This record gives sequence, structure tokens and C-alpha cells, in this order.
Amino acid sequence: MATQPSEECKNAGAPKPSTYSPKGKFLKLGDLSVYQIGSGKKVVILIYDIFGWNDVNKNVFEFADDLSGLGACTVLMPDFYRGEAWPIDQFPPSSDLQQTAFNTWRKGVAAEVVVRKDLYEKVLPHLHKSKLNDIGVVGFCWGGYQSFLMGADGERFKAVASVHGAWIDDKLCGALQVPVYYAPAKGDTDVKVVKKVLDAKPFGKQCRYDAFADQEHGFCAARGDWKNTATKKAKEKVLKELCDFFNKNLK
Repeated sequence: MATQPSEECKNAGAPKPSTYSPKGKFLKLGDLSVYQIGSGKKVVILIYDIFGWNDVNKNVFEFADDLSGLGACTVLMPDFYRGEAWPIDQFPPSSDLQQTAFNTWRKGVAAEVVVRKDLYEKVLPHLHKSKLNDIGVVGFCWGGYQSFLMGADGERFKAVASVHGAWIDDKLCGALQVPVYYAPAKGDTDVKVVKKVLDAKPFGKQCRYDAFADQEHGFCAARGDWKNTATKKAKEKVLKELCDFFNKNLK
């Protein structure tokens, strides 16, 4: 398990200030807060980046709302960190003390076992109770890594997407069992690494790739300055491609 931010993540800096009023509703599944929007039969679970739900940048909520509206699907975004996202004013962790603290946070609050436990024991039962069984996952940065981990479970998930995902490598790709949408930003793992592995899979032709080499890591989430015309256009392209991808594979 990687315990430090990738170089691309660190170079992208802290979140860009933005304001947005979420249109969905906030639920409690036990001790887990969940943001939910939409009423479509197809479901996309959105996994945020290391900044989680924060007061500086609301891009993840706007992205969730737009994905639901454009894709006519239900979108859920759990707060896996339970209000303990990595502090914005301490990113990137620079001192030895901050790096040690980040390691501890990554292995505890942001550990893979937390995500899997929350999804399997809280989120999926919530969806199945409403007879929602066509489920995919999309994640950003840390979340893009988590989405690929979920993609190794072809029984519970039908498709996954990683947008400027962190720590993506051929070993992670080798375990995937479902179609993938992969969209790296500048400095992220090259499409060729992922495609080489997935082309050999039975679902290889269902995968989709688009590289955004002119965009900073995080442009679809907290680091995205959507007032910038080029960045907004790139984000909207990702949204359209995600909608097409999930509509074809969640059935």
C-alpha cells in the first residue's frame, strides 16, 4: 500500500477555492454519511480524493450532480473519512513530522479496508434493499486507486473508472475483472501501461481510455479550476465519456 501522495498529486498543490450548493440529499448509513442524488436504476459510486468533503472546494458534489443528471443514474458518494480528510493547509506534507502523520492517516482513516468494509457492509446493502444492482464505481486520485481495487470484484461491480488515479500500475490492472474507463492527467500512469494489460482481458474491447496530458492531476476534483475554459472543457469531456461508458456497461 502506497503511503505518500504521488509526485503528480503533490505537484498539483492544494484545492482551488470554489462554491457550489449540492442538489442531492445526505443520508446516514449507521455511522457513515452518504451523499446521494438521482433516481436512475443504474448506480455509480463516486470515491473522492484525499481532500474528501471540505469547505474550500465543492467540485466533487458538482461532479456528482452533473454525472447523475447527464447519465440519468443514481450517484452515491460516501464520506469514508468521516469528516477527517487530510488537512488542506498541510498539503503536500513536507516536513518529516507531516509525512509521518500522513502515513498514519493513510493507513488508518484512508485505508483500503475502511473503503471495502463501508461499501460491502453499508452502501451495497442500502442499494440492494432498493433493488439497485447495476453498480459501477468512479474515483479521483486516491479514489481512482480504490475504484480499481473494487474492479477486481466482478460479482459486486460491473464497471469501474479511474480519473487521474494515483498509484496505478500493471499489477493493479492485472487483477481487474470488469470493463474500465481510464483517464490520466499530466504525469499520471500512461494509458499504454493500463491498456497493455487490459487488452488481454475478455472485456478488453469494452474498456475506454482518454489521456488529458495538458491538465493538472486532480482537474476533475478539488484541484480543478473550472473557471478556466480549457479545464472546464476537459472536465465536461470526462463527464460525457463517463456517462457513455457506464450506460453501456451497467446493464
